[in-house]
Amino acid sequence: MAKNPQTAFYRLSKTPIEFGVFSSDATLATFLSQGMLTVSKADGTGILHQFEIGGSKVTGLAISQDSTLLAVSFEKFIVVWNLISGAELGKFNVVGSSEFAKISHIALYAKPLKLLVGMTDGTLNLLDFENSLTKQVKYHDARISFLALGSHRQLIISAGHDGLVSLHDANTLASTYQYRMSKRVTSLAHNFQHNVLFISDALNDQILINPFAAELAVTKLKYKERFRWFRAAAISPDGQYLATGSSKFWWTLWHASNGQEIGAFAIKAASTTALILDMHINKQNILTTLNSDGIVEHWDINALLKMNR
Repeated sequence: MAKNPQTAFYRLSKTPIEFGVFSSDATLATFLSQGMLTVSKADGTGILHQFEIGGSKVTGLAISQDSTLLAVSFEKFIVVWNLISGAELGKFNVVGSSEFAKISHIALYAKPLKLLVGMTDGTLNLLDFENSLTKQVKYHDARISFLALGSHRQLIISAGHDGLVSLHDANTLASTYQYRMSKRVTSLAHNFQHNVLFISDALNDQILINPFAAELAVTKLKYKERFRWFRAAAISPDGQYLATGSSKFWWTLWHASNGQEIGAFAIKAASTTALILDMHINKQNILTTLNSDGIVEHWDINALLKMNR
């Protein structure tokens, strides 16, 4: 008998969640529901912290790569908490090139503390707290929808609603690579080495590329429908497999090398409107998903591959 590929699930919230992200190893999840920000163990074994947010509009959440810090962005400022003590470390105002710009996306890193802040006008801010520096650059012409700092902190990846995907030198913020989609970027994922990027736009262009290859090779996802829309994605650390979350209550597994679909799988949901908010694949090929009903699921990709041979 084939091993059950859906190995476990946990419900972290009884009320729908508006924002939700995993820590870098998917052992923690932080989510916003009814004005309360919760940091919980992803396996449902306990709540670590809760912070009252109230009616202020949250624009982004981020946990540092070592799971010691939490950042929450609002339209004009960011609040950072220490997840060991639960203490608030500070509140930081951030501006864009335009006076009307608001914060659209954040990424947080510890030891040393750095914040990447994307704005609705396309401005990218790097807040370097160790050196008391703020660097700002503007390569995007519209809202920044994705930000990440490379594993060795040498590069920054950004993507926006202008369709541009850009790699930057983390020290100078100079752009070292650019790729442009025809529509706004709705999701972006990368493997550990950053030599496999998945980029999805808002219409029917979903591709995999290696930004470091001598010659550009574009692999397109292959499916029968006229278009699909992806709001979340994850690539396995070795770059072999891609998981995507749709605008509905299922996710799809793909071969990253050729864009072929392996299978589609329904998520557990408490409502008909549930959708995936975040996804993570570890080195053992276990996919972890968090959906808007507050449910965390674990999927064994190796078992799925055996079932779909």
